[in-house]
This record gives sequence, structure tokens and C-alpha cells, in this order.
Amino acid sequence: MNDLYRILREEALQLSSAFRLASIQGRGTSQEIAEFRENAVQTFLARYFPFPHRIAKGKVRDSFNNIAASIDCIICAPNHPYTVSNRDKFSLLLAEGVDSVVEVKPNIADKAELYRALEQGLTVKKLRRATTSLIHEHHPMSEWAKRVPFGIFSMKCKASPIETGFEILEFYEEHNIAPIDQADFVVVNDVCVFSNFVDQSLNCWNTVGYPNQTGWFYEGWGQDSLVGFLLRLHRVAHAGMKLQEDVLPRYLTPPAEARFKVVDLAYKHGIYKQLKKQPNFDATDTQQILLALAAGDTSQVVP
Repeated sequence: MNDLYRILREEALQLSSAFRLASIQGRGTSQEIAEFRENAVQTFLARYFPFPHRIAKGKVRDSFNNIAASIDCIICAPNHPYTVSNRDKFSLLLAEGVDSVVEVKPNIADKAELYRALEQGLTVKKLRRATTSLIHEHHPMSEWAKRVPFGIFSMKCKASPIETGFEILEFYEEHNIAPIDQADFVVVNDVCVFSNFVDQSLNCWNTVGYPNQTGWFYEGWGQDSLVGFLLRLHRVAHAGMKLQEDVLPRYLTPPAEARFKVVDLAYKHGIYKQLKKQPNFDATDTQQILLALAAGDTSQVVP
């Protein structure tokens, strides 16, 4: 496990370098810059989801005439038809054959950029799989398994990452989106992972004593954020049943002694909103308050 972690730390550095290099390679054309960055993430995913998985880009559709917005990275399951054009581009991407999709947004510190990605995710969550990886059609998680998993990969978030987490919550509150139709995760390279657990059985952390067992959680992976990224991709609702267990998850899961800070975003967001309503709330201390909330030190946030 230690070797895998070290390799993924190097991968994180290479991705950061590739994103910077893209600014030079595609200089003057924002579309080219975006394509170079998408290619870097696609190449990374292709190494950890090798053939017979395939990595594509485009619009996923379902058998109910729903079509999602174009997404940067699509992990096609082994059972997906090889529907490619002469230039090796997928001409048709089908929900039942898609394991998960990832939108690349370099800087979600920009709230508008974050919200654009979340809006794209809503189009993905409108898709419905006619078949799932669950054995029983009436399984309690069947509705969750019918959705196509959606995540975001980014290089930057707010200086206090928990603030970006709050913005994710606020977007879904403003649009009145049910948890099952929200993104599954948001990854910030070298910083953290925001995970959406729609059911307690999906929450892999020891959150005994936390007010919530479901909902959005901040996971402080730091330099091991790519480990968290791969772990999330392995714990989504897959397109089909697997004949054998995946190799990587046992190597990705942190040992008990290495567990980091996990933050219940909804609970901390509630505290933050109450603080902002106080007549003596000082906006200049916002960053200090956000950092204290992420650290779990509420003594520092009482006005």
C-alpha cells in the first residue's frame, strides 16, 4: 500500500505539471488548453482502469431518450459496445455501459466554474440505467444504482476547502436537488475529496458521534487525494455485476492509524449560517472561522 501511495503522489505532481504545461501548449486558445488538461486526466484514468475498460469523452444517453451534456472523462465498462468512429472517438455512449463520468474543471475556487460543473452533473443524473449491478430489482439501493455516477476533478478550490464544500451544499439547496441526484464526489488534487453518501452503507468512515451519517463529507486526503479519487471511482454504482473483486480498493483504503480529518459538511454549514446571522459577525474573520470549523474547534467560532 505504501508503494502505491507514493506512486500516486508522483502521479499527482505529474498531473499538476501537465495542467501548467497545457497553458503553454494551448496558449491563446482556451479550448486547446482544456483539451490538453482533459487528456492528462484521461491518460491517468486509463492507467488505473485499463482495457477492457475504455476512457471516452462525449454525451451519454439512455434508452429513455435522455441525453446528458458532454463530459470530459467517461469510464466505459468492459461490456460497453465498441462504438467508435474512424478516429477512435466514441460515436455512441450508453448509460448501461458507463461505469462513471468525471468532469474536469481546473479551478473550482471560482464559484461560477464550480456551479457550471454541478449543472452538467444534473444532466448526467437525469439518465436512467435499465439494468444495474444489483441482483434484486427491488433492492433498497436500486434507484441509486440506476443513476450514472458523476464526479468533478479540479486542481484548485477555495483557500479554506470547507468553503467550497459549503458552496456545493448551497447549489443543491438553491435548486432543491435530492441527494440521489447530486454529484457523487468532487476531487481537488493535493487537497481533498468531497463525498456524497446517499446511504449510511456507503459511508466508509468511522463517523460514530457525528450528527449525520449521510450527506456530503469533507475528506482531508491532502497529498493523497488521488488515492481518494480512485477509491471513490471504485465505490460507485457500477454499470454491471463484476465476476471478481477489484484489485485496488484493498490497497487504497487507509489503515486505521492513518485516518485523517473527516468533516460533516451539512452540520458545519448549519453552524456557519447561524454565525453569519449574529449581529456581531465579523466578515474579516471568515477565513479563521472556516478553518476552525474544518478543524472541529468550535471554541474559535463563537462570536
